[in-house]
Amino acid sequence: MKLFKTLVFLVVLVPALQVLANETTTYPPRVLFIAVDAIPHHVIQELTDNSRGEQALFKGLKGPAAVINTFPSNSYVAWSGLLEPFGIDKSLGYEARYFDNKSREVTGGLSLVKVPAPWKDFFDWKLDGVIKKAIAYGWPQKYSVNEMHDGLEAFLRSSQPYFSMYIVSTDGVGHIEGPEALGRFLVKLDKGLQEFKNAHPEMPFYTIMVSDHGMAGGEPLENVWPAVEEKLTKAGYNVTEELKDENDAALIAFGLLTSFVAYTWPGDEHAVATLVTSVPGVDICVTQAQNGWHLHSARGEALIRKRQRGDETLWSYTKLSGDPLSYDSVLQQLRAEINDKDEIWFTDKKWFNASKHHFYPDAVYRLANAFSLVTNPTSVACSVTPNYMFGALKTEYIAIPTIGKLRWTHGALHRDASLGFMMSDLPEWHAPDLVRYNHALGVLERLMRKQNPAIPPAVLTMTPLLH
Repeated sequence: MKLFKTLVFLVVLVPALQVLANETTTYPPRVLFIAVDAIPHHVIQELTDNSRGEQALFKGLKGPAAVINTFPSNSYVAWSGLLEPFGIDKSLGYEARYFDNKSREVTGGLSLVKVPAPWKDFFDWKLDGVIKKAIAYGWPQKYSVNEMHDGLEAFLRSSQPYFSMYIVSTDGVGHIEGPEALGRFLVKLDKGLQEFKNAHPEMPFYTIMVSDHGMAGGEPLENVWPAVEEKLTKAGYNVTEELKDENDAALIAFGLLTSFVAYTWPGDEHAVATLVTSVPGVDICVTQAQNGWHLHSARGEALIRKRQRGDETLWSYTKLSGDPLSYDSVLQQLRAEINDKDEIWFTDKKWFNASKHHFYPDAVYRLANAFSLVTNPTSVACSVTPNYMFGALKTEYIAIPTIGKLRWTHGALHRDASLGFMMSDLPEWHAPDLVRYNHALGVLERLMRKQNPAIPPAVLTMTPLLH
């Protein structure tokens, strides 16, 4: 009888242990997604260069790939774009302070009332609270490191297979101290990750790091807000934060950036865009047209159009007068590839590859999509010239006695303001040189769906289903 029980024990338990062992080996390590705000690609590219030898950072990670982020290149739209594969809802506007197309007035952003931001809800750990963030921007280098440690501790306490943390204070580091200071934070992040891994060898994990935009400047930036307001006022517009009368034009004071949006009455979009692009420092504005997207610039005007050919998306860039994007060389390259000097329609992939290294990278796609990334799209979206910025005068005046004239910011269409980065040690990921924002995190979305194929895109971020 005893022998029989022993045999039963072996017959039942040993296969069970084998199953458990197999399950243990087939489940991959966890994935830690670190989202860092405002780290430009060129900063991390220099610090990870193999020529630095032992001083090179993040040696175990592939990349960095340059991520061509959204236009405007600021966090609310950039994170919405980066997280697009996960089915998150759009942001209400281009920042926490936004224009509501139903009430026809600017709202949010200047109170303690939380403005819904679906992209923020994606992250398992983030710095919460308006007051905490305000304090963090006062000491951004210190709080960036604190956020790193707090996020890693939250990851340690969690049992989730996919864990995401968002470090926001780096944005303050970039604005106040510039890219060199962001490099100092990356040194601390590299050290913090290594120490965390060494302290917890029992918990292997893969890492994904992504930044949402760049940081451009260097010299004191000139604010174009007064000149834009004056130009519109002289043309008969009442510059305000609401659209009540037909001569109103709404501008939003949501910070000191190199982009801005204007809301107008239907039919005034073209006139307002033409007026503001005559202001020195305003580079390019885009408006929606009946047959595409109209570009306005002191260098001329052009039309972007889109059409489908089966499963392929095709784009055209037609110069109406001048060449606002300076895309002549891009068009010449595209036409040379097919040996047709008159063709104007090219596939999305061809446009991306031909323009990704341009001063305005992937601009045809990004300008057209400036209106689809938020639930309250603007009438006019504008990019500001390097060495200029756009923002409320009171914000600028508050900054001057504390940090001096602002020298670094983002938001514009050009590459220094637009290019974030991605690095990872995921075996499935191969680092490209450049990638479009809504393709960057496809590898993470595919991994999550592989674990649970039943999850529809719209609920990929819902914790009960994922974790």
